[in-house]
Amino acid sequence: MTSPATADPAKAPTGPSRGAGSGLLHRLDPARLLPVAWPVYFELMSGVIAGIISVFWVARLGSAELSAVTMVTSLENVLLGVILAIGGGTTVALSRAVGAEDHSRTRQVLGTALRVTLVVTAVTCAVLLLAREPLARLTLGDTDARALDAAADYLAIAVPGIAVFYGQHVLDSVFKAHGDTRTPMRMAMLSNGILLVADPVLIFGWLGAPRLGVAGSALALVLSRAAVLLWTVRLYLRSELRARLAAQAVEAPPRPDGAEAGPTPLAEIWKSGSPMAIDFFVRMAAGLLVVGVIARFGTEDVAAYGTVTKVLLFLSMAAYAIRQAATIVAARATGAGDAGLVADTRSSTLRLGVVWSVLSGLLVLAGTSALVAVLTEDQQVRDAAASQAPWLAVYIGLLLCNVALSGVFFGGGQGSLLAYLTLGGATLQAVLAPSLAATALGLTGVWLAMIANVGLQTTVMTTLSMRALAPASK
Repeated sequence: MTSPATADPAKAPTGPSRGAGSGLLHRLDPARLLPVAWPVYFELMSGVIAGIISVFWVARLGSAELSAVTMVTSLENVLLGVILAIGGGTTVALSRAVGAEDHSRTRQVLGTALRVTLVVTAVTCAVLLLAREPLARLTLGDTDARALDAAADYLAIAVPGIAVFYGQHVLDSVFKAHGDTRTPMRMAMLSNGILLVADPVLIFGWLGAPRLGVAGSALALVLSRAAVLLWTVRLYLRSELRARLAAQAVEAPPRPDGAEAGPTPLAEIWKSGSPMAIDFFVRMAAGLLVVGVIARFGTEDVAAYGTVTKVLLFLSMAAYAIRQAATIVAARATGAGDAGLVADTRSSTLRLGVVWSVLSGLLVLAGTSALVAVLTEDQQVRDAAASQAPWLAVYIGLLLCNVALSGVFFGGGQGSLLAYLTLGGATLQAVLAPSLAATALGLTGVWLAMIANVGLQTTVMTTLSMRALAPASK
């Protein structure tokens, strides 16, 4: 079988791309981030689609079961922030080692990442298994016993499956660090294909299977992920990148004294990954606060906001794909000491980020009313969406720009700066949103607070990016 690590053209962006080719696309993306980014986009969207598949089938069981699965899905979003500190940090640390062609360091980082993942997984699973019933009561309340039972049944199966969830993220980081973003994409799509079949079979007892209800949905999710994790392990064990590492472990001469000076692999993973986790958690908290403030103005405003932002995942995931591609390429360029490629990566993210954010803002402005009209017949929700569209267009444009720009900062070792910046913007929003909402501005004040948050972040990141590019252009 052909190795995914060597057959994949996504390796190319970390090579000598400067000066290779011309035209609009080259000027827009001199670091060639797009070949790395588009598989990441489909990988990210596969995660969104997996949630839609589960909700589609579970909704047929009843509102109690659906509320239970919704609660667990929200919990998984929190757990994703935990693995970002490991998986994201591993991707950056491995990318730097690969860029520096330091194979000994590559093996050290990978070994450390696997050990840390095992420890974090064990602790997380133990805590959640013990706390699953109190957690369900805290989230769903005590009024619906059926929903509580469904949540407990779902968690009893889903919690052990966290080991699979975390393991896949860390293993994907190995492929990504070597420039292969297509293998994680293929594995995510394969997992969705299995889930699409397994969900109804196990929920409703089709094809002679036992009817498991909401527990069947959890089992289908875990089995689809487990099957794909085993296949990913097989791909890695048979890949040429593993064979090269094994060969170089035998052939590499011993390091001279003092050659290992620098941060330990654990410290590097934590330093690179913790800002990503902080950024994720802060953005989630800020989003929850906004929903709470908007709720004061009526359920139709919340419904309109929720409907549009869910659909906008198709736009926002593209910005996150650019960010992840920039993180990988910038980290490899930093490890290789290639200042030119770092500058190209910064230029690519700045241009791609601006173009995509402007395009997304225009799409939101022009298409929000038509989109909501397709999704709901409630005229109040349609009117609310129409009034929110101009503000949402500005907000989305600024948000997607700063998301895309953040990749170079994460990959280049400036993640802490971004974490502080995200925290500062969210704090500003937390103060302004309820304050302005209580004035004559009303709901408009909430949008102004949100725009102030992302506007601050985008302005600072754009300024820093342009200042960093100025010396390189002279």
